[in-house]
Amino acid sequence: MDDTGLFDRIDFEDAAPPCAVPRGTDALQSDVLVGLLDEIDYGLMVLGADARILLANQLARLELAGGSHLRRCQGKLAAGSPRDDSKIAAALGSVRQGQRSLVTLSGPDGELTLSFVPLHAGARLPARNSGVTLALVMLGKRNVCEATTLQKYAQLHRLTGTEQALLPAIVRGLSVKAIANQRSVSASTVRAHLCSIRAKTGARSLRTLMARITSLPPA
Repeated sequence: MDDTGLFDRIDFEDAAPPCAVPRGTDALQSDVLVGLLDEIDYGLMVLGADARILLANQLARLELAGGSHLRRCQGKLAAGSPRDDSKIAAALGSVRQGQRSLVTLSGPDGELTLSFVPLHAGARLPARNSGVTLALVMLGKRNVCEATTLQKYAQLHRLTGTEQALLPAIVRGLSVKAIANQRSVSASTVRAHLCSIRAKTGARSLRTLMARITSLPPA
């Protein structure tokens, strides 16, 4: 693989379309890597010198496009709110010292926490990035479990539509009373549905069920 192939192919502005025909083993590996990163249930970015974005998977691209917490400014990572730019700069300073850090950014719809991790792997970089310490940026999840995953889990255990609709509330740890108020039904009705869900999934308790669901891989 030439020195510019991998990162230029993965950069979200220049990424090859899904239907692209691989050109040899190296191209196939790049295409597989792009697809793999897009399936991961966390937003991921790799930053080079001066916060320049070298790589961004699908969830990270969506976050950047939204602009509420993060944005792309002249090819570089910036906070959605200018007052948070100093937090990103400080985290990148820690990365250059080989240290990990967490950063919480504010936005109109709440907070988003980022993890900054120095990458020490011997990646072959374009010449313009030689000698640069790369930063892996991992974005916190918006939801504990995605809707598609819950749907597939419900189908796997043959839950009814009503039972499936209760799964998000279970994941959030809501009480029976809170679920009943949310759905405008009696607490006894909710308990009956929860009992059925436990029986179908083989979970001894709602806590066990919640632990199972939150540990599911993305679907």
